[in-house]
Amino acid sequence: MQEPDIKTKIGGYLLSWDNNLEVKVDRLYVHSDGRVTGELEITNSDKAAPLLLLPCTQFNFSSQPTRAKFTKQLKEKYPDVDFNWTELFDYLAYKIQKLARAGEPVEEVEASENIVPLEYYIDPIIIKGQSNIIFGEKGVNKSSLAYLLGAILYLPWDDNPLELTPYSQPLKSLVLDWETDRTTFDYYLSRMMKGMQMPQFSLYYRHCRLPLAEELEEIERYINETQISLLIVDSLAAAAGGEAGELKGSQSALQFNSALRKLKLTSLILAQTSKEITRHKKSIYGSVIFTYYARNILELCRGEEDDSQEIHLGLFHRECNLVRKHPPIGIVVKYNNVDNSVAMRRESLSISEFMAKVTAQAKILNLLKSGALNTSQIVKQLEIKRNTCDQTIKRLKSKGKVVKVGEKWGLPKI
Repeated sequence: MQEPDIKTKIGGYLLSWDNNLEVKVDRLYVHSDGRVTGELEITNSDKAAPLLLLPCTQFNFSSQPTRAKFTKQLKEKYPDVDFNWTELFDYLAYKIQKLARAGEPVEEVEASENIVPLEYYIDPIIIKGQSNIIFGEKGVNKSSLAYLLGAILYLPWDDNPLELTPYSQPLKSLVLDWETDRTTFDYYLSRMMKGMQMPQFSLYYRHCRLPLAEELEEIERYINETQISLLIVDSLAAAAGGEAGELKGSQSALQFNSALRKLKLTSLILAQTSKEITRHKKSIYGSVIFTYYARNILELCRGEEDDSQEIHLGLFHRECNLVRKHPPIGIVVKYNNVDNSVAMRRESLSISEFMAKVTAQAKILNLLKSGALNTSQIVKQLEIKRNTCDQTIKRLKSKGKVVKVGEKWGLPKI
């Protein structure tokens, strides 16, 4: 049989022959017992007389009885079509199984002294080509922040109120929304645009119902059609498709991350926070695999002060496999009850408002701003262990951030 032109697509392949025969294979899956199954569609792509020969159908490429069944059906359905169906299905069984089991090719990579620096879409929040996560409790404006970042990238908005440096070229973002709907999304954008007097911008939007792994083919088509650079996933729990118990297991996390890798796109994922009320340090809700697979993780926290007109947020860099963690970023969100608008801007982070969220080093440096203290006083006021205090002060001293003042520790004079 003549070799077709084969194009790889997410979840499968597209095979085309010179005689206008076209075979589309989707949702390809290799089972643990070795079976290869998927969805099969066969068409005659002749523009003069296009014909759907086999509508999208579940197909077992490893089953001879399946091949015989469909050969018989198509021979009976199209008796006048001069085509060897047996030969076609035998070829597909051989080729598709071989492709499905082959995986990615092996490449030889030579080490080089020339270090290529990381690129950011927005430093330090979105690393280009990586999976980036912002997690936090309900009501901390994760969605608003993500949409604002998308707007900053679209414009690009250099003098933005968050004082973040965007990518040099305008970039398009696609919001995949499992949580609300188009009307609510419009509400978010209009409040934000009015509150910050933003230039005109656009974000692409798609409401999703099924888990990411099950909507992959359609999402890929949207990405290719609109030339999307950033995928905003809102939010992780629904996109992974697991119930509460399933999210704690590994299967949902593995399927989600496998789907994300297939898209080969920079992503900003919004996630919920863990429910442990006894832990000062929160984590992403669900399996620890969500944390392991992400390259860059930030936590968005709300300050202790409560005001109906404004809230103070802290964005903390929790994990990063590629670079050193960035200092916390302070953000204030202001609500205008007159015109129902919302504005977000950068502000200095108040350590006292986020004492439970910052490192021991940050706590000690903040405390010493009020004057020199001895180690016992630091331990008492911060309610930390003596050993932790000693080790932290030792590190701060080696960095030149604290100095000994008699029997006390203080900040160096500038």
